[in-house]
Amino acid sequence: MNELSGVAAAAVLFGFLFTGFWWSLNRELTFKVPDRHFKPGYALLFLSVALVGYFGLIAPLREAAQEEAALKYTYYGVTLGIVAVVGYMFTEFAHYSIFQRPKYTTPLEWVFTALTAIVLALLALLFF
Repeated sequence: MNELSGVAAAAVLFGFLFTGFWWSLNRELTFKVPDRHFKPGYALLFLSVALVGYFGLIAPLREAAQEEAALKYTYYGVTLGIVAVVGYMFTEFAHYSIFQRPKYTTPLEWVFTALTAIVLALLALLFF
């Protein structure tokens, strides 16, 4: 198995995460501007996009480009594209005034956000 075998799966997952972003944005646009807000789940979505983008796409392509010079511009292009997509996502949320304090959340929403953050931190300690 070569070092790029997981890149295809990461690319598909990245696409699903972007679809999730689009659905979230579409949902928020059904509310009037004062009722829109940045839910804790959106932070997890942005974090997921960053993690999959870096560890699933950018890092493996960087390693492959160091071994195979022909992949250098692929690595550059994917890196620039991911930065642009994440910037686009933040820009859209800002444009539509979604970066507002949460107005209505449930206690369990915060519990699962905190549990996810704790598990991510523990996994990061284990992996690194």
